[in-house]
Amino acid sequence: MSQTFTKEERLVSKNLFEKLFSEGNQLKIFPFRLLYIKTEFNTKYPAQVALAVPKRLIKTAVHRNRIKRQMRESYRKNKQFLYDDLNDNYVFIITFMDTKEWKSTEVELKIKALLQKFISTINENNQQSLD
Repeated sequence: MSQTFTKEERLVSKNLFEKLFSEGNQLKIFPFRLLYIKTEFNTKYPAQVALAVPKRLIKTAVHRNRIKRQMRESYRKNKQFLYDDLNDNYVFIITFMDTKEWKSTEVELKIKALLQKFISTINENNQQSLD
């Protein structure tokens, strides 16, 4: 699979956003929070993702946009691990929760750890439902 981040992989549906915030489960690895929910949608990708940096934490648009670029790049590079292990369709949002900027290498390590934690949580839930 190519290492791109296409429009089909982005979460844009208002209905899915509302469902995600009302019914979603969350995982945290500082400085990121991941809200996720299992759902149905018609794309060739097993996940749709949105990335957010709150305006109340990072005041200037320049810095918010830089953090979002770092997050997008980190997700793009590490999504293969996620796609290899997902059997169902999921939507999720990754939110930045710190008040200062991070280096790109640190962001990538944290995003990768967050995705691995998500995969292990999903696998544990699948094992419990089979038992």
